[in-house]
Amino acid sequence: WRDMTWQAKADNEGLKRRLWDLEKVLEQAQEDKRDIREEMTWQYQELQKQTAAHSQRLEVKVKSLQEQLANRLQESQTTQETATQALAERDRTIAQLQGKLYAMEKEYEKIPHGSLDLVLAKMAEASQYWEEVGTTITVEHKECLQEFGLNPLEM
Repeated sequence: WRDMTWQAKADNEGLKRRLWDLEKVLEQAQEDKRDIREEMTWQYQELQKQTAAHSQRLEVKVKSLQEQLANRLQESQTTQETATQALAERDRTIAQLQGKLYAMEKEYEKIPHGSLDLVLAKMAEASQYWEEVGTTITVEHKECLQEFGLNPLEM
């Protein structure tokens, strides 16, 4: 029995040592697991911070770009309104100038007609005057010829 007791104690000691070694390995594995979990938690939190910061920067950039777009749209609308007003003013000016040109053409058409009428009236006066002068001269010459006894119709 002694040998068996001694053998059982030796096996018991060996098993206790092995159990103690396995407990140490288990504790080390749990410690490693805890360290890995802490590291992963830290990395996750850092990644969340970086993502939040990046998201915030993007939101600021989007807001800035939206403001720029709104400003550009406002400028574009203002420019378009100004261009529309300028075109309308140009069209009004062209219409006024065309109206003036038409009126001037009518006035200039009247000038030659008026001048022609005036020239014709003066020519009619001159013609009448010279006809009267011619008649007077003819009458005087007839009288002169008759004084000398000549017949003016024979000449």
